[in-house]
Amino acid sequence: MLARQGWRLLTEPDSLCAQVLRAKYFPYGNPLVAGEKPGISYSWRSILRGFMALKEGLIWKVGDESQLNIWSDPWIPNGVSRKPCTPRGRVLLNKVAELIDPTTGQWDEILICSIFWEDDVQHILSLPLKNGYEDTIAWHFDQRGLFSVKSAYHRLEDKREQEKVRQVGSSSSGRAEGEDKIWGQLWKLDCAPKVKPFLWRLAHDSLPLRMNIARRGMEIDTRCPMCWRYDEDGGHSFLRCKEVRKCWRELNLEDIRVRMTTLRTVKEVVQELLNMKGGRQKDVTSLLWAWWSERNKANAGEPGVSVLEITRKARLLSAEIMQLTQGPDKTRVTSTDGRRRWIPPQGEVLKVNTDGAFMAKEKCGAWGFVIRDSEGHGVLAGAGHLRAVYDALSAEGEACLAALQAAMEAGISRVIIETDSLLLVKAIRTSELDYGPGGVIFREIRELLSLYFSLESVVHVHRSCNQCAHELAHSGLSGDPDQPTIWFDPLPSFVRTLLDRDLMTDPESGE
Repeated sequence: MLARQGWRLLTEPDSLCAQVLRAKYFPYGNPLVAGEKPGISYSWRSILRGFMALKEGLIWKVGDESQLNIWSDPWIPNGVSRKPCTPRGRVLLNKVAELIDPTTGQWDEILICSIFWEDDVQHILSLPLKNGYEDTIAWHFDQRGLFSVKSAYHRLEDKREQEKVRQVGSSSSGRAEGEDKIWGQLWKLDCAPKVKPFLWRLAHDSLPLRMNIARRGMEIDTRCPMCWRYDEDGGHSFLRCKEVRKCWRELNLEDIRVRMTTLRTVKEVVQELLNMKGGRQKDVTSLLWAWWSERNKANAGEPGVSVLEITRKARLLSAEIMQLTQGPDKTRVTSTDGRRRWIPPQGEVLKVNTDGAFMAKEKCGAWGFVIRDSEGHGVLAGAGHLRAVYDALSAEGEACLAALQAAMEAGISRVIIETDSLLLVKAIRTSELDYGPGGVIFREIRELLSLYFSLESVVHVHRSCNQCAHELAHSGLSGDPDQPTIWFDPLPSFVRTLLDRDLMTDPESGE
């Protein structure tokens, strides 16, 4: 939370709070380099401690006249360090600006390849450079480049675990990796979101069971509220209580219950659950949750329900989970209007379809676009290879930027932009992703649109509505990075074939 206050000082320097603190504590410098001095206020001393956490995830986005230090400033998105892994050796270059070709305004590839190791070369060349943009601070551990308390917390936790492993040695490393695997499996479990924190607390033995509460010094009746016979701990409540045993038998899970009673710790019980396959895992998970819900009601003094009612709720929850996991792909994004066929624009407006291709291993990509009129006739098309690009969203942005630049040179002004990337639509419509890796690309797109175009809309469509641009982007992967191709009317025969295919696509089936 203190780091968030430091982030606000960096990103909102004109706020009243930032102006007051700057005038008193760092009038001639950067708050990141300000140090503790005698007589400073408790609030400022606390914010300085927050800067220590903030520095764990800050990264600089390189501008065209960058004053960043190559070797000491965090500016390369290569994981935790965000600095070159290449040793400096006898290299005399000190500023990032010295790595930029003053003629083209782009990275000096020959110079960079002669100084840095291959891993650093890939990351540096994938960083986009645009004229007129200054160095910008961002948060590395967020796709949007924006600081959040949650991501900062996870970063500090990861660092603490790494330090533990280094201090204790390799013997604990395997245990830490094993625990990480358990938690990773747990959070990916096919069940309702509310059930996952419950299982996490069960594995940590931190549920408010009566024996756990008594261990914290409270004087309470420790008997199980379901059977009122034995002390309530995790083993009794979920496996040995006479009422819960009836539930296990009713669901034909008695063999699993017996096997779990032989395990020594609750963490082993959760691991046994994670190792199960198919429907049995869902049945056990649903039973544990349904039982815990009814136990809480009984603990609060509400009338108890029958075993049949508990098992009915467990079966219902299991069926819901099964329906979700066997339904449509949960990760698929539906198009904004449900269309499955490319539709021509109306009147004198031209429609611009763009698409980017990205090769993650090689850190390279390509772009493609096509511009059509109200009759579906191709006016302009293009494809090009990207020698280095940071991620898929940046490739999508480069495709849109290439299309707008070609349209501007051709005198086109009234356009509709269509893309199958929902994130690109968001990046163009808002400034939420401006601190991300492709932020300078998105800002330049908005600048071109405001200066040279009468934009009708930016629309997200299904891939089948963007097939021509998709094919052109993949054809660009085999092209020369220094020689992008722009086709004017009349377009090449293979492009016209793609356009005809779009017009003949069945609007219902997408085929």
